[in-house]
Amino acid sequence: MDITQLPLDQILSNGIFACLFLWLLIDTRKEAKQREEKMYFQIDKQNEAQDKIVKSLERLENQISQLQNEK
Repeated sequence: MDITQLPLDQILSNGIFACLFLWLLIDTRKEAKQREEKMYFQIDKQNEAQDKIVKSLERLENQISQLQNEK
């Protein structure tokens, strides 16, 4: 089938859907990227908090072991 034989209405209606599809695809990708950046930021904050907790527990463990050694 030659493209020149397609009716103009059919080309326009398919073109509109193609444009809508591309817009939706681009918009969805942009939103996904923003969501991913927020997730990475949240993960980094959680890692920092966990590092602080680990350091505090290590200090506490050292203090307890020092107290036990004094006895």
